[in-house]
Amino acid sequence: MNLRQLQYFKAIAELEHYTRAAETLFVSQSSLSHAIQELEGELKAKLFVREGRNIKLTKYGKLFLPYVQRCLETLDTGVAKLSDYINPNTGTVVMAGFPSLAYFAPYIIVRYVSDTNRVDVHLQFNQEATYTKLKEQVLSGQVDLVFATEIDDPRVGCTYIGQHPLVVLASVNHRFARQERVDLRELDGENFIAFDRNCQLRAQTDRAFQELGVHPNITTETAQDLIIYGLVAANHGVAITPYPLGGAPYNVKIIPIANPIATRKLYLLWNKEQYIPPAAEYFRDFVVRSGPVFHDYLRQSQDLRKISSFARILDA
Repeated sequence: MNLRQLQYFKAIAELEHYTRAAETLFVSQSSLSHAIQELEGELKAKLFVREGRNIKLTKYGKLFLPYVQRCLETLDTGVAKLSDYINPNTGTVVMAGFPSLAYFAPYIIVRYVSDTNRVDVHLQFNQEATYTKLKEQVLSGQVDLVFATEIDDPRVGCTYIGQHPLVVLASVNHRFARQERVDLRELDGENFIAFDRNCQLRAQTDRAFQELGVHPNITTETAQDLIIYGLVAANHGVAITPYPLGGAPYNVKIIPIANPIATRKLYLLWNKEQYIPPAAEYFRDFVVRSGPVFHDYLRQSQDLRKISSFARILDA
């Protein structure tokens, strides 16, 4: 049994006429008859019976027809969906990134649509808390593009989009809240809320603490920025996070870091060995042409520009 036989069977059943079915399908009547004979032979059942000049379904044909119709309709839907997905003007771009980039996502999406006029492209942005998960998703092909720190894998291509300043977060009631900046050596013995070990930032902070001989008292580990904001607000400890793009969380003071750890580099990444649909290729190439788009976004953030410690990062 093959797709051609099912298409022929459906056409004859609906038109009840061999000649009209042959004309509709652009095949000869002999080819049509031969295909139906093969199908009946395989099913071991007579599907049609002649009534004068017309063809009628037998009880076996009537039983079989709804299943064939659903099968072909499902296949047609799949073909249409696939065609829509890969169309560069109406396709789908599946992206993922850190939760800390949630405010950046609308900016780059709106900028892309505005600059390219590809208003019918479907753009999906999924938040994924950990570097490990983002790496898995881009390598497995679950997503087309990822906004994250660099992935050290020969299969992954990337383009630099900017640096995200790192900051210390402290409750407004904490002594750090009265300081203009924090030296990480001041965190020695301090209650500290850390990202968990699946997060790239955890390795970065651990390395900095080791180099400085600093041993903060880690009270909680989490992959979620929002949980960190809440615990800091409750004065459960201080934290190092990417600068909150939505501004200072409730009851939290954002304080610049005095040490070289003060930024992390961000990239747009993709799997060079996986098929990337044309719509995603267009989006990727737009970001590549546009340069450090994350820096462009930060320059437009008035809250960040007000803090002189960050101005040198944005203007670098």
